[in-house]
Amino acid sequence: MTAGPANIEAEQAVLGACLLSREALAAVAGFLEPAHFAEELHRRVFTAMRERLAEGGLATLVTLGPLLGDLDLPEGAAAPAYLARLAASAPSIVNAPDYARQIVDLARRRAIMRVARGALDAAASPAIGGPTATIAAEAIDGFNEIVAAGGERRRRPLGESAGDLLDHAEKIRAGTMVSQAATTGFRDLDTATGGYEAGALWIVAARPGVGKTIFQVTSSLKVARAGARSIRETGEGFGALAYSLEVPEKQICARYLSDLCYIPRAPIEYGRIARGEFSDEEAGRLAAAQKTLARLPLTLDASSKLTLAEIGAGVRAEKAVMARAGSRLAVVFVDYLKFIRASDRYKGQRHYEVGEISAGLKQLAKDEGLCVVLLAQLNRALESREDKRPNLSDLRESGDLEADADVVVFLHREAHRILKSPEFRAGSAEAHARYALVERDAELIIGKNRAGPERTVKLWCLPACSTMADAARGVG
Repeated sequence: MTAGPANIEAEQAVLGACLLSREALAAVAGFLEPAHFAEELHRRVFTAMRERLAEGGLATLVTLGPLLGDLDLPEGAAAPAYLARLAASAPSIVNAPDYARQIVDLARRRAIMRVARGALDAAASPAIGGPTATIAAEAIDGFNEIVAAGGERRRRPLGESAGDLLDHAEKIRAGTMVSQAATTGFRDLDTATGGYEAGALWIVAARPGVGKTIFQVTSSLKVARAGARSIRETGEGFGALAYSLEVPEKQICARYLSDLCYIPRAPIEYGRIARGEFSDEEAGRLAAAQKTLARLPLTLDASSKLTLAEIGAGVRAEKAVMARAGSRLAVVFVDYLKFIRASDRYKGQRHYEVGEISAGLKQLAKDEGLCVVLLAQLNRALESREDKRPNLSDLRESGDLEADADVVVFLHREAHRILKSPEFRAGSAEAHARYALVERDAELIIGKNRAGPERTVKLWCLPACSTMADAARGVG
């Protein structure tokens, strides 16, 4: 065992979790190295695990046993028995990254001690050799290497990283691996963006009343339904967590039920659900929809205002709950930016508060390996322009939203614009005719897209039922 601070229990917990779950191994393999383990035996076990992962195989009790047969195991135990003990004592698969980060931190502390001891030994040596500046420079170089390692940051040859990417892409092409991105629920939006990729921050922005909450309801529901279907078909699925910081719990639940119950000639508007204005036949449909919702990997948090820290804690807690149920938390929706409380650091300086929030949510997405979809409001200045189609300059309060986001999508409904126009309110026949032509039309204008083209996606929308779909209801 290496001298210095170590946590052998944490090392055993990580290895046990990796034996139980390929997902846990993949989650830590990107930053945890065999050298980080204090125990030589654990270095050998983790090396074998990473080799199996790189080969596309499974790191299990069965596959690793033969590879570890010559190890000097505690108390003369056989390799399979020791590995079985590690798996049996693993506290939680979802906590593996936390334990792994602790292992990395302790390894860096040991490295600091080694560099410091080397400098002390060199300075205390009776031999008067090179200049003292050399001793100091070597120590500084050693400390700089530790700083450069940066915990989870990894410095790799670019060709090696590109090779991993192509291997991953080829497996997807060959059908031996599926993309880890969750669907947005809209076919053309998935095609343009690749879906809700882990580590990404999405901004979905619109003026009030255009349909931000409709988008969240429909998209989160489609994510959860696709995730549940994946669980049934492959044994591995994904789910969503929706923060409704503006809309009260009863109303947002009515929206979900209305969307799920939609039938073209017999819709149940969410306003009627909330008021209890529905028939016996509709009550049966609503009860069936509630049972469907209960089976979906979809969680709602209708808190009124939350801090970044509270959102992060909630995300990690829900991630653990879904992991225990055999699923993974893939997408977190937050409706909406205005109701996230910033810290006191920039109190009263909204521009900086928004930047702190967007950067924090982006970091949360990266750290937890999921996609965060943040809903935001657009500037009122949009309404004074002749062209009412939004663009990046219309993002309200801070340019950091654009800078931090991987994808920025603007929701636009021409029907909403016409409905609010003086001509429509005055009863203009022309305005009413134009409204009738576009009443069910919606557009998702992709204003920023790190992974693909900037384009406009056409959707079908029925606000009264809080639902959207690809061009026509029932598609996608």
